[in-house]
Amino acid sequence: MLDRPTPAIAELVRARRPGFMLPAGLYTRQDAFEADLHIFFHRHWIFVGFEADVPEPGDVCVFDVGRSSVAIIRDDDGLVQAFHNVCRHRGARLLDAGKSTIGKLVCPYHQWTYELTGELAHAPHMGRDFDRACHGLRKVNLRSVGGLLFVCLADDPPADFEDLALTMEPRLAPFDLRNAKIA
Repeated sequence: MLDRPTPAIAELVRARRPGFMLPAGLYTRQDAFEADLHIFFHRHWIFVGFEADVPEPGDVCVFDVGRSSVAIIRDDDGLVQAFHNVCRHRGARLLDAGKSTIGKLVCPYHQWTYELTGELAHAPHMGRDFDRACHGLRKVNLRSVGGLLFVCLADDPPADFEDLALTMEPRLAPFDLRNAKIA
């Protein structure tokens, strides 16, 4: 994994000129894409939407962050959580991209069924020794600041988010984005 851009990508970055477009290779090269995914999208907090995108229990919003599909779900207790949109059985996507309302998440292949909390509720044909508690959906780090939702795919997300939240929250408070209506 990259901790910094390769020399070839660094050369493209150095070639940029203020007031001009970026070198085309930063948009078209596979190695530049992979570096963006690893350096930015897989390590840092990314704004993905609003709490108002999932206003009611069972509301879900599915989107891609890099190569990962993420589902943001409001559960029956009103808690907003994010999960990898992948069945723990065979890796199938559980939900299509976009917004919808669901009662449970059901895998289209073998009907593994998950609660809105991510807990595995039903796993047919798995035997007596199978522990459903160990096979819930994998959580994605999620933070809400003033009604704005941010996710981080890293197992250990950057701690600097607290500073951002302290700065943003009072500035966003007058807009009451948590209760906004999205058409």
